[in-house]
Amino acid sequence: MRERGYERHLPLRECSPLSESWHSSQLTEGKVVRRGDENGFIMPSRIHDNPDFEVVFLGGSTTECLSIPEKQRFPYLTGRLLENQHDMKVNAYNGGKSGSSSNHSVLSLFGKVIPMNADAVVLMHAINDLMFLMTAGSYWAEHYRRGMIQEKHYDPIRKWVTEREINHIFLPSPRTDYDQYRGKPADLDIGRITQSFRKTLELFIFICRQHNIKPVLMTQASRITATPDNFMQAKAKQLKSDFSVEYEDFQEAYSAMNQTIRNVSKQQDVLLIDLAKQIAPDESMMYDSVHFTVKGSQAVAKIVAETLGNMLLPG
Repeated sequence: MRERGYERHLPLRECSPLSESWHSSQLTEGKVVRRGDENGFIMPSRIHDNPDFEVVFLGGSTTECLSIPEKQRFPYLTGRLLENQHDMKVNAYNGGKSGSSSNHSVLSLFGKVIPMNADAVVLMHAINDLMFLMTAGSYWAEHYRRGMIQEKHYDPIRKWVTEREINHIFLPSPRTDYDQYRGKPADLDIGRITQSFRKTLELFIFICRQHNIKPVLMTQASRITATPDNFMQAKAKQLKSDFSVEYEDFQEAYSAMNQTIRNVSKQQDVLLIDLAKQIAPDESMMYDSVHFTVKGSQAVAKIVAETLGNMLLPG
């Protein structure tokens, strides 16, 4: 039941503007930094004031690349490779955010990317959409962090202090996002899930084209293969225990998500970067199910730069 005094909003999931946070490193026992620019993109971002080409990367934590050094994250590396290979000034913006689904990226596209007049936007989603759609049932299901509509009690003094003065530093850490669904059988209806995913991909393409931005779809590489390694076998047991989902069914659903990306790309005549077919599904490329190692990030940047350079760059 709704009460007076609550404000509702559509969340702009992003790196907090002008923020700095430290995260566990994939390489060492130390920490790596994530810095946010004034528009909520992960730095380094705007390298040039008068670029020849600007590309924005939207996605979840696999785009964000929190656990590797900031100059090894593939969105940044892609920009530098394009510059070196084509003798031009390139700005590449990392708009990845842990937990985001494709719907959240569409909100970012509409809310802050369109005014930038970017030349291209690269979208990569699969795992977050699959997990949320199979556990929550819909992009519009209520969720304290991942729901499309967020609400909180309106306290202007607290809002001003936390958001402007201490930048959320002392706010309590959120719970694990899927706690509320654990112990409940997930609905792994592949037809329903991929249909919802397809609609969002098509919406992304439509918005880009309406604003003269080149849309680019990218499949998501992973270690979620038909023959799971030891790490994925442990994940399989967790899927079964938490959501009553068999690994084989989950792997089939994940493959269907990537195939949906390929199908939409072909039907909509959109540039496709098929990372799922080009990145080896092993621990040298991803340190867990889907997150890139430094080597994996470097490999992704090389693939993306080559594809963008051949298909999108002027001249």
